[in-house]
Formats: sequence, structure tokens, C-alpha cells
Amino acid sequence: MLPDHRNIEPRFGFAYRPFRDAKTVVRGGYGIYAGQIPAYIGVRQISWSNTPFFLRETFEAAAGNVPTLTLANPFPTGGGQVSANPSLTAVNRQLRSARSQQWNLTIERQLIKNVGLRLSYLGNKATRVPFYNYNRNLPIQQAPGTIQSQRPYQPWADISTLDTNGNSFTNQFQAELNRRLPSGLYMMSNFTWNKAIDNVPISTSPQNPYDARAERSNSEGVRQLVFNTSATYPLPLGKSILRMDGFLNRIVSGWNLSGIATFRSGTPFSVTFVPSQAGWYATRADATGISPNLDNPTIQRWFNPAAFTLPAPFIFGNSARNVLWGPGMMKIDVGMVKDVKFFERYTLNIRAEAFNVPNHPSFANPSASLSSPSTMGRIGSTSIENRAVQVALKLSF
Repeated sequence: MLPDHRNIEPRFGFAYRPFRDAKTVVRGGYGIYAGQIPAYIGVRQISWSNTPFFLRETFEAAAGNVPTLTLANPFPTGGGQVSANPSLTAVNRQLRSARSQQWNLTIERQLIKNVGLRLSYLGNKATRVPFYNYNRNLPIQQAPGTIQSQRPYQPWADISTLDTNGNSFTNQFQAELNRRLPSGLYMMSNFTWNKAIDNVPISTSPQNPYDARAERSNSEGVRQLVFNTSATYPLPLGKSILRMDGFLNRIVSGWNLSGIATFRSGTPFSVTFVPSQAGWYATRADATGISPNLDNPTIQRWFNPAAFTLPAPFIFGNSARNVLWGPGMMKIDVGMVKDVKFFERYTLNIRAEAFNVPNHPSFANPSASLSSPSTMGRIGSTSIENRAVQVALKLSF
């Protein structure tokens, strides 16, 4: 694997004030960036993971009460079993660094005193993205019989290959509003709309390793809608409002209150199944043409299972990867912090924080396997923890 010396990365940007009042700024830019190929690529995959440097053997003790596997003789002659079809790891010899084209356009405007608005559009097109779980030793055509007997490269089992034939395209819109008041109150809210498409599964392998285009769909883990709002405020207690002096004033005053509320739409997921016949390694369901979306989805029935069915044996399912969307998320966190100084050199930091204050449940994606019809479309877990409160003290000197 040779170093990639063919990366050309032009970049430019601009900033412009279209009006004389200097309250409006337009910014933009474009650039091409190359991802660095890690130094361990090739060495780890090939040298550390492959035979004979990495070999797994199984030793079983003989029947009876007398141990045959001991520290003095842990590998008895003839007692081990080595797989006749070991797995391998491979790396494309022509591996190239990922290429990312990024562009953005931003308009910032001061609406009124201490109130600012920012609107941004961001785009990102990535090519030559690393494709990790790429098995190059599955049968090219699915057919009855064991998968091992139909593999193109014998006597090996799976050959996990690192290649750079992935690609992705992302469009994002951002809006941010912030306000700062003389009293010390600072508030900021932002909204993001995302649309991300790629052909690089992260948590699973491609259904058909010989057809990367069939994997092109919604990117894993990317939420389309995200809204955050946060605030900080120094509480005007103690001497300013409660008219306290001395020791009581030092206890009550100086507290800073902060909070953040997050609202997010759900993440995408696929409808899958486990093949029941030897030689069949497809993983995604067939779409029946019925809409999978429900007007009022519930925890017990998040989507319509009738929209999916098993494909014909030894055929790949035609439903798209990450075709459905899971439940959204809501979380509100609040914190209070105060620094108490004494004896000149000591500072006591007092902190109290509460996470998921309303104890609102945010649910995880539902079960979506045709092989488990009893739980198909049902949600069985949450995506965030229950309400948690913590108090901490830190002494600095």
C-alpha cells in the first residue's frame, strides 16, 4: 500500500458587509480536504489478524477425573483443533485517503440591541470513504448449499476487506438566535435541519458486498431535526434582593443558574431478518408496497409490519437501508454552581446538577426483525437515562 501523493486541496473564503451600519455580515467558503490514512492500516489488518501470526485453536480436556490440560502441559499433542477454513483480513493495495468537499454560506444580523441572528447553509460531499465491514469472500450468487462450499476463494472463510469505495452527501441548515441582557442573563437557541445520505453501513455489513449502490440511503445515527436552547443567569440573591449581610450573604449570593433543553427527531433504522436456509445471506426485508407509516404510532406498534415481508429464498430484500425513523428525544438539564473563597488561597466549588429534570421517557428504536414477529414494531427500551441528581464539592488551593 503506497502513500497517496495525489491530493490537491484548494480552499477559499470571504466575508462581506453589504450595508454601512455594520449590523449584517455575509460569510462563505469552499474547500477540499483529504482524510489521513492511519499509520496502522495494513499492518494491523494483515500482519496481526491473519495466519500464521494470529491463529485460534481449541483444546478440550479428555473425559475422566484426571486433568489433561495443565499449566505444565497446556497444549497437549493431538488435543487441539484448528479451523479448516480460517478467516482473513485484507486491505486494498490501491487504498486512497478520503476526499471531502465542504462549502458554506452564512448570514449574521444584529436584529436589535444585544440580539443576534445567524442563518447558515453547509454542504459536504465525501468520496473514497473507508468501507470496513466488506466481506469479499461471500458467494457472488446466493444458492442452496453451504456458504463455505460456494465461496470464490478457498479454503478461506470470511475475508473482511478495508476498501475506499464509500461516499456520502450532506446538506444542513442552521439557525441560531442569541440574546444577552445587562442583568447577566444570556440565552441562545439553535435549530438544525440535516439530510445525510451515504452507502457506508457502520453497525452492520452491506447486504450485498458486490453492490455498494444498494446501500445508499439515510446515514446511521443522523437526526434530521435538532433544537437546542440554553441559558445562564447569575441569581440576584443575597444582599441585592434579600438584603443580607455578612456570613448569610456569602452563602446565599453568588449562585449561577444554567439550563439546556434538547429536542431531537429520531434516528433511522432498517427492517431485517435472519435467513433460515443454508446459502442465503440476505439481511433486509422486501417492501410490500403498503405504507409503513402510522398516523398515531405507539410504543406497542411504531410502524406497520404489514409493509414488509420475507424476500423469496436466495434473493436480496428490496427495502432500503435505514428506511424508517425511530422516536424523537427530549431532555432538560439544570445546574447551579457557586464558588466560595476563604482564607485568600482557598476556593470551594459547590455544584448541583439535575439531568432529565421532568423524567420524560425518550424511547429507542423499535424491534424491526421479521424473524421475531411477536416483537415486530414494538419498542422495548429507552434512549436516555431516568432523572439523575448529583451534588459535588471541589476544594482548590
